[in-house]
Amino acid sequence: MLFNSLSASADRNATIKGHTVTVQGRLKEISIKGVAVESSKNASVGTRLEVIFELPALERFNQMTLFGHVRSSHNTANGYFLTIEFEELAKRDFDIIEDFLAYKERLKELGRQLHRKANS
Repeated sequence: MLFNSLSASADRNATIKGHTVTVQGRLKEISIKGVAVESSKNASVGTRLEVIFELPALERFNQMTLFGHVRSSHNTANGYFLTIEFEELAKRDFDIIEDFLAYKERLKELGRQLHRKANS
């Protein structure tokens, strides 16, 4: 759960842009409400950031450029873990994220079915 919304892990490259700094990071989790990213630079709660990443959904790779505000930040072994709550999503962006989440849920269910089958 990310921002009280269904979420999925998504270990993908991401570019994180602030007002004065741009860094490469990792998209770690995504929901229709926001993302969690690992970054080499910290950002204060409330900071507006642009997050750019690719997401496989709707039968293709989609370049996503989304804006949001930092809601939490803490230190990790790799730098900083930031949660970023999206500003308003365009319908297309919403559809892409929703399709990606549905795909990840199907994979989880398939894994559960295979696990049950192996244990029966």
